[in-house]
Amino acid sequence: MALEKFFRPIYSVFGIGYIKIGSGTFCSLFACLIILIFGENIEFFVRLIILLIILPIGFISTNFRFEKDNAELKDPNFVVIDEFIGMWIVLLIVDNSTLLILLSFLLFRFFDITKLLGIHKIEKLNGSLGIILDDVFAGLYSLIIIYIIKFIF
Repeated sequence: MALEKFFRPIYSVFGIGYIKIGSGTFCSLFACLIILIFGENIEFFVRLIILLIILPIGFISTNFRFEKDNAELKDPNFVVIDEFIGMWIVLLIVDNSTLLILLSFLLFRFFDITKLLGIHKIEKLNGSLGIILDDVFAGLYSLIIIYIIKFIF
């Protein structure tokens, strides 16, 4: 029970996962809001360190929840740390430009929902691997597109 109280705010990203409709979308927006508000003060390396801290914590908390449910849930709606991680990956290279943040959000949600380019295969991995890695790849694909856009413009 004590572990559940510890991990719940992590895998649900402070309860965002318990929003009935669109919890993944709201969690992605939460990550965008952080960058929109604090983006100028959070340099790339700080964002990267945050990602490197959140990623293993996300795996551990999601794995805890997955084991608690005896592997019955593939990707429960209340587990949204994966969306935060995936969105944060795209936001590694985005300044606090509202347009770039919006485009990053739309690209990430597109890849996360459509599961293109092999993401659907990654999602089928068991446990926290499948839950988190599909969003990591959605974030990476989105990051590549944003990088190309930034390079061109």
